[in-house]
Amino acid sequence: MKSVRGKIPHRTVERALPVPLGTKVRGRFKIIDVIGRGGMSTVYRAIDLVRVRARAADTDVALKVIDVDEGYRPDAIALLHREGRRLLELQHPNIVRVYDSDEDGSLHFLVMELLRGKTLAKVMEERDGRPLEPALAMRVIRGVGEGLAAAHAQGMIHGDVKPGNVFITREGMVKLIDFGTAQGMARRDHELDPDEDATSHYVDRMRAVTPAYASLEMLAGELPDARDDVFSFAIIAHLILSGAHPFGGRTAEQALKEGLSAARPHKLAAARWVVLREALALMRDDRIATIAAFSGRLARPALADYWQALRPQMRRAAPAAKETAAEPEPPPPAS
Repeated sequence: MKSVRGKIPHRTVERALPVPLGTKVRGRFKIIDVIGRGGMSTVYRAIDLVRVRARAADTDVALKVIDVDEGYRPDAIALLHREGRRLLELQHPNIVRVYDSDEDGSLHFLVMELLRGKTLAKVMEERDGRPLEPALAMRVIRGVGEGLAAAHAQGMIHGDVKPGNVFITREGMVKLIDFGTAQGMARRDHELDPDEDATSHYVDRMRAVTPAYASLEMLAGELPDARDDVFSFAIIAHLILSGAHPFGGRTAEQALKEGLSAARPHKLAAARWVVLREALALMRDDRIATIAAFSGRLARPALADYWQALRPQMRRAAPAAKETAAEPEPPPPAS
């Protein structure tokens, strides 16, 4: 297979703000500034006037407001409120905290903790193709891994793990954000309950995943599986360890069609490369099964990973050893 390197894929969406600055939402949240914009929503910094009156220490919150055209708006609203419900149930240090899910007339929004810092996408853009320092890279991998493992333990697949959905706070905390496309894991009978089946329909109709970070199975619309997040997480791990997307920004489908394979990140130990390469497997059945196994083995490779790393060296050394053993011994000196 051909090895490939490439830049981080991204796209820019230009559209009018759904809420003018200065607006009071529900008479409580005063919109101050725009934090960021995604495919379906705009996130604002807002002041919680109730907390101001209570003289709370921190009065700022983030408001995530639906921001799509009328054709997809009902689907986006459904996904937003499902995201709010899931995150209210899922509290973890490595996952953004949601306080409430509400609406004000035509506005549908989530009230979330305000994160101060940068997305991993922004950090990598500023590094311009250079990998993260090893200590920071492993901290990001550990944080993303623990957040995803917590979500999976609750039966939830994130479904859109990418650099733009990983946030690094000023204090160095790593937070997973945007669970708008999160779906429940398939049950043993390979069926989803009606609520999750509806979510799958919305995600598919809106194409609300990022192709360059999605697994082959996600792109094909198969039932959600933990290994889908493993694949997306592995792309992020490769990105921060090497500075480049493992398949040059191409989708898993394109990588399979073109016979591409990821290049080993410079300075990554051979045993860790065994683990990362397995998590990057294009076919689900060849991939590491769980987030915990991937992040755990990447931090501390198993004996089998070291053995696998040694096998190519042993194969290269084998012919020379065989040839040496086949040489006849010299005759003994004449007496």
